[in-house]
Amino acid sequence: MKFSLARPALALAVMATLASCGGGGKATYPVNVTVTGLQFPGLTMSTNGMDVDVAPPAKAGDDVSFTFPTEIEYGVIYNVVPKGANLTTTPVSYGKQPLHQTCLPASTYPRSLPHSATAGQLARIQVNYDCTVNAYPLTGVVKGLTGTGLVVANGSSSSVTVSPALDANNKPTGADVALVLGNVTWNQSYGVLILTQPTGQKCSVTAGGDNGAGGGVMKDTNTSYSITETKGVTDLVVTCVASS
Repeated sequence: MKFSLARPALALAVMATLASCGGGGKATYPVNVTVTGLQFPGLTMSTNGMDVDVAPPAKAGDDVSFTFPTEIEYGVIYNVVPKGANLTTTPVSYGKQPLHQTCLPASTYPRSLPHSATAGQLARIQVNYDCTVNAYPLTGVVKGLTGTGLVVANGSSSSVTVSPALDANNKPTGADVALVLGNVTWNQSYGVLILTQPTGQKCSVTAGGDNGAGGGVMKDTNTSYSITETKGVTDLVVTCVASS
């Protein structure tokens, strides 16, 4: 009986010795990342205490692929995000993004692999990110509107029909009405104009944008590699008066 118990004990001792010398340890996995659509510098990707600065590709339009410098062990959780980001909070914290862009985990099959999981769940760790150029809304206010049918446009890009504010008896009050046009991509021109006048009134763009009359080039203040500082153009003013 003593001999039969000694054999398993000896085997365990040998395994412990091998593990301490690097043999019989946990499997390790490289963390591979591919970034698509990156155009500008500033992106830093992070996981498990490792940071990698990701430069745009030498050839515009190419993907950028890299592997974090240290492999992670089986059973360890990884979470590949732009440095400082928390993509599960509300509102989302986007972390160290590139200039003028936002990079998020790929959401289209088959590239929509998890950016956060446990090493060993899949045979290979592959994380994919897609980057898009930031776009911001054109917003403002319409003053004095009492007629119906007003259509405000951003050139030929987008348009919106604006209805007057109504009182409890559904009568127009002429109170200010919010103006919300479509988004404009960073560094693209915009020009707000009246496409259709309302009944009995004449409306014009009286303020807002770079030139004070609803025109300009969409900017951002993305100098610290974050997309959280800019809300677009918010000072547009359309003023409506009775038509002569």
